[in-house]
Amino acid sequence: MIGLLLLLSLFLPAVSYADTLYHRSSAQLEERSRHAATDDYCFVVMGDSRGNDVVFKKALTAAAGFNPLFILHGGDYSAEGGEEETASFLKLLQRHIPGIPVFVVPGNHENPKFFTKEIGPSYFAFSVPRLGLKVVALDNSNEALSPAELDYLSKELASAPGSTFVAMHVPPETKRWRGHSFTKGAAELEQVIAAAPTVRGLFFAHSHLYDETIFGGVPAFISGGAGAPLVWMSRYGERVNHIIVVRVKKGKVSYQMVQLK
Repeated sequence: MIGLLLLLSLFLPAVSYADTLYHRSSAQLEERSRHAATDDYCFVVMGDSRGNDVVFKKALTAAAGFNPLFILHGGDYSAEGGEEETASFLKLLQRHIPGIPVFVVPGNHENPKFFTKEIGPSYFAFSVPRLGLKVVALDNSNEALSPAELDYLSKELASAPGSTFVAMHVPPETKRWRGHSFTKGAAELEQVIAAAPTVRGLFFAHSHLYDETIFGGVPAFISGGAGAPLVWMSRYGERVNHIIVVRVKKGKVSYQMVQLK
């Protein structure tokens, strides 16, 4: 496939995703990437949109204003992930951002049955060789990273280009991020990231706030402010509805938190 190779690991379950959001978004990304400037493009990150469609619509409208290559959703698009909530989520995407690819990382509120049927695989990787871009998404929605997920990440990073990003729902426990985080596999994740020179950013959700830190020597972000009730209080971060705009310009990556008005 010229200009775009969507890389799915051989370790993915033998399930057809032909009618899923992932499949449709992959085709859209192929088309959009053909017209993207190789030295200046952006994508948008957001997460935890469940519970407030008004805020989520603002997030989608704000994202569309940046004409992103794609949107990366960090999970928890619904409270229970049932059929009706999933259909509502897909209708909102179609209504407010038609033509913009959306890739979703599974959250702890998702229903695996409907996620794989309507949204896509629980972990995946895609790349755009023309742009030197790769995204690897893992499933740690059970608040742990299994050896299989870590092995998958290591294999994907072995062939990673210069602008590679990693995403999953639950942030790792660190000196800064304590509570609402995961520990099983966190130290191993940090080691894998530290050993991968092409990883430029890490994205998490789960906590309903915005925060940034360094993890494994790489900028790491929590983006959980796309609609879910914001945290009452936290020892870190900002209690704000927001999206993150990630811009890659002449090989340099910048991050902009955009507060929703």
